[in-house]
Amino acid sequence: MKCMKAAFAGILLTLLCFGHAEAQKEPRNKPRGDTWSADEYSGSRTPENLRIALASKGFSWLSGSPADNEKLSVGKNAQFFGFVSLRYESGRAANRGAIGRAFFAIANEKQREIMRQAVVAEAEDLKMWWNTREKILRILEHHLYTGDAFDENTAASLGAEFSKLNAIVAIHEARAFAALEDSLTEEQSARIRSWREDPEKALSGIQEVRVTADGLERSQQKQLEDLYAKAFSWLTGTAKDNEIIPLGQPAQFFGFVSIRHKSGHAASRGKIAKSFLALLEPTQRAMIDDAVHIQEPVVRRFLELRHQFLNQLATLRARPDDFDEKRTLELSKEMGQLEIKAALVEAQAYRKIRESMTKEQTAGMMKERGNYIIDKAQIELLTHEQRGAQLAVLCAGCHGAPKQHQPNMLGPSLDGIFDRPIASAVGFEYSDALKKAGQGKEWTPALVDQFLADPKGFAPGTKMEFQGLLNETDRKALIDYLKHTS
Repeated sequence: MKCMKAAFAGILLTLLCFGHAEAQKEPRNKPRGDTWSADEYSGSRTPENLRIALASKGFSWLSGSPADNEKLSVGKNAQFFGFVSLRYESGRAANRGAIGRAFFAIANEKQREIMRQAVVAEAEDLKMWWNTREKILRILEHHLYTGDAFDENTAASLGAEFSKLNAIVAIHEARAFAALEDSLTEEQSARIRSWREDPEKALSGIQEVRVTADGLERSQQKQLEDLYAKAFSWLTGTAKDNEIIPLGQPAQFFGFVSIRHKSGHAASRGKIAKSFLALLEPTQRAMIDDAVHIQEPVVRRFLELRHQFLNQLATLRARPDDFDEKRTLELSKEMGQLEIKAALVEAQAYRKIRESMTKEQTAGMMKERGNYIIDKAQIELLTHEQRGAQLAVLCAGCHGAPKQHQPNMLGPSLDGIFDRPIASAVGFEYSDALKKAGQGKEWTPALVDQFLADPKGFAPGTKMEFQGLLNETDRKALIDYLKHTS
């Protein structure tokens, strides 16, 4: 293990400060031509990438509410350990929860205690991180709704504190992961390496596994599961993997994660950006372009500093006596100031766009949001046929509308799905999980209903991100709509 750590550090220190992420290897099950791979998770930050990021965040912020901006997924803090790259590389086959549960399942009591202690150690800093993020959100929202100028000094101070707390959490986790690595047996190491090659292997026999630890609250147990997932991606990945972050970073304050969650992960950042930009007038699109121009050097510098920060974490893993905590925290504070600077640039652009939008544009924007987020109260007012059509919008983002599927879409065509063998649409690369679950079966209304209720329960390891429709009436309406249109 020590030799592996030294080799890891040597590789990391030879990387360039910027642009290295673009050398990321092609994902094993890469969706063809979609923004998941081409833009959002490739690590690239060209002006066009930033334009997509700003347009999608502008849409989510202007069409959403403060409650939407609060939303973040587990794992969004201390995002330095390469899980985003793992997801990209595996074509989304790597599921954070499943990987975490699988690693937990093979850990011994000593290893589980190492991870439990990390959750306890970081708890207070993580709580302060969330509180500081909330203060930043209120500053940004105040500007949006009032137009009042920012107190840039206060914002920069909050940004530095926000990032420093994130770094402290990361250090707690890195130390735990390094200790976990030192304790792994050869058998355990071989197991996790095999999962890296094929994440679906991690799913075998873990359906009933729950990540638990004495003395942890429910939310902390979810955090513990996430730590196992991040430990897995860090210990099995490369230095380049850790460089990859979602396109929405830095400045992940504008509510796009909420759209992702409320759409059942059907929302595409690239598609939303394209539709929002099409809605804007040339002068409004120029506001986005101006913000991109200002933000580009800020983002470049942020990524350079993040690279140096990652080097420090790698040193903590490979040569802990050489770890410079003071320097690491200094890097994090400067990163936070740059993140706030990027956020202020975006917020000012979004405010200007909001002020200049016509009623027709606003109505069009909200209608577009409705294409991704189903309003439950509104659904109840619809007829059975209308209900199915509205719910089908969730499918269209990945599979296309009836008779409108394109070869580069994330999901296979749903046209003619009934009585078609499962996992058989021509030209689509299905996960092994769905092939196994559907072996010898054809899609019937009953099986489609079972799949829609719990996709990951039906085929553990499926690449489909949609979380499922729990309401039986919703499923019946959607199935009837698909039968009628496909």
